[in-house]
Amino acid sequence: MVRKPTYKDLEIRIKALEKESLKSEKAEQSTRTAKKNYKRFLEFLPYPVIVRDSKGLVTYLNPAFTKTFGWTLKELKGKEGKQYIPDDLRDELTDKIKTLPIRKNVLRLNTKRLTKDDNILDVIIRIGVDRDQNNNPEGIIIVLRDVTMENRIKRNRGTMNRISQALPRYPDLRKLLFYVNTEIKELLGTESANTILLNKTQKEFYFLSAVHDDPTKRERIEKARFSLDELLAGQVVKTGNSMIVNDFPDNQNQYQSRDRKIGYKIKNVALVPLRNKDRIIGILAADNKKTGDFDDTDLETLNTLAATVALSIENARVSRELRKAYEELKSLNHAKDKMISHLSHELKTPVAILLSSFKILSKRLVDLPEGTWRPTFERIQRNLDRIIGIEGEVYDIVENKEIFHHKFFSLILEQCQDEFEALIAEEIGERGVIAKVRQKIEDIFSPRDPVVRNIFLNQFVKKRIKAIQPDMAHRDISLITRLNASSPIQIPVEPLRKTVDGLIRNAIENTPDGGKIEIFTHQKDHGVAFMVKDHGIGLTREAQKRIFEGFFSTQETLNYSSKRPFDFNAGGKGADLLRMKIFSEKYNFKISMTSNRCRRIPKNKDACPGSIQDCQKIAGPACDGMTTVTCFFPFHKTS
Repeated sequence: MVRKPTYKDLEIRIKALEKESLKSEKAEQSTRTAKKNYKRFLEFLPYPVIVRDSKGLVTYLNPAFTKTFGWTLKELKGKEGKQYIPDDLRDELTDKIKTLPIRKNVLRLNTKRLTKDDNILDVIIRIGVDRDQNNNPEGIIIVLRDVTMENRIKRNRGTMNRISQALPRYPDLRKLLFYVNTEIKELLGTESANTILLNKTQKEFYFLSAVHDDPTKRERIEKARFSLDELLAGQVVKTGNSMIVNDFPDNQNQYQSRDRKIGYKIKNVALVPLRNKDRIIGILAADNKKTGDFDDTDLETLNTLAATVALSIENARVSRELRKAYEELKSLNHAKDKMISHLSHELKTPVAILLSSFKILSKRLVDLPEGTWRPTFERIQRNLDRIIGIEGEVYDIVENKEIFHHKFFSLILEQCQDEFEALIAEEIGERGVIAKVRQKIEDIFSPRDPVVRNIFLNQFVKKRIKAIQPDMAHRDISLITRLNASSPIQIPVEPLRKTVDGLIRNAIENTPDGGKIEIFTHQKDHGVAFMVKDHGIGLTREAQKRIFEGFFSTQETLNYSSKRPFDFNAGGKGADLLRMKIFSEKYNFKISMTSNRCRRIPKNKDACPGSIQDCQKIAGPACDGMTTVTCFFPFHKTS
């Protein structure tokens, strides 16, 4: 038998129910507060959020979604909401969720979404899947982040980086601009990208480089020429401002001739000026954007690339001018060498005749008192020797040429040998002259073909010093030599003789009486060094820069005088060191010079007294000029 509850039991039960009801009310209040806070959080979240139920229908989207994509909750609630998904990506998210592991409820995806205005955005999506007790999807929350601008900046940076690295690989301007325009076309997603230059003389535009989806249209574009009014580029040139046109009116006839010439219709275009210093030289253009319209970011990208394009065009122009100047200089240099070579050989015949005539004349004057003609003859002989020296230096400088004189005169002599002998015998009664004539032709006109020999440099220099000493006997110069033995070097004798003699003579001619000259040879590293060090007047810095140029005098014109060789300040012809430099390049040795100008005569126009004793009588700093010329002859490698 069941006991009936008492009043007290009912009171206790009621109180328990009241407590449970209070708890339930508090729980509901908490739930309502949580929902309110959750909704508030979603509304203030800066990222677009969309919530779907188990059937995939939209139950909620936040204001950020509407702001980014354009659709409102009223338009999408209770619908599948696939309007903002590109057609080719409609099943992408569903397929990804199906393959998601059961215990994994979060998915990250890089994809694209559409705005209400049909603009495509790059987005990163995070998907949270809510599952029931059977692990079936019960609801989905999707958070999106628009990374379109980030990706564009990354692509821009990547493009600029590729273009900067490509600049050295494209010396040809057209190929470089084709590469740059291709990058612009891909970066902005356009049908075409072009570099348009302005011909100010003819007042017209021409396409220096064009890139188009259709290669045949590209060829057509590059052949086209336009007046300033035929293209929008004309307005950019006039105003100097960049321009975007996203919609051309259908009834606008102004640019119909442009479309006919290039073979396609331009629907939208972005144009920026190419600036070179203070003027506009052309336009960088992109037209017919494939998705959406051109915007300020596209314009900023073009402006950034325009600086590189303009600089490349200017560099190409400068390079072209330099090549043109180089070709002209090369042509002039060839003409100069040809002229010098011709003059060098033209000197041979008259000088040889003068020498022969001079010998004949000296024989005729032996009956006269020697004092009446000898000084004149010595002066003539000295200057003829100078002319012969000039001819020899010029020959060595412009030696790379064919010589026809030797073959020509030898052929005449061969063909007319009997006639010459009969004529000479008839006139002067002397036979055997033909052999002398042949030898003279050999001496004057035969080409020089130096033979490389093994030479011990210390012994060679010692012999040359001994040979030179009679010519410098009238000078008060101390020669200090340290000629160390070494392995032999390989070089022809004649250029080595001219180099050694020339350096010693230059040192003597630049050292005042009472001075000293040091001459060294020693083995160094993998070769032999020959050094001539004079304690003379030295060279100014400007003279040191140009000393190997040739035909350059270290003295002022007023101080220059042609004296006897080995005299102080004898005044050379200016070609000796150039000839040595050419020898060094031809026979693989190095020549270098260091010099300190005497403090008493710091400028070229300052004159040295010519004697250490006379110099010491003048108040001022001590005589401290010095010049060192070093030749290094490397050993030849043997196989």
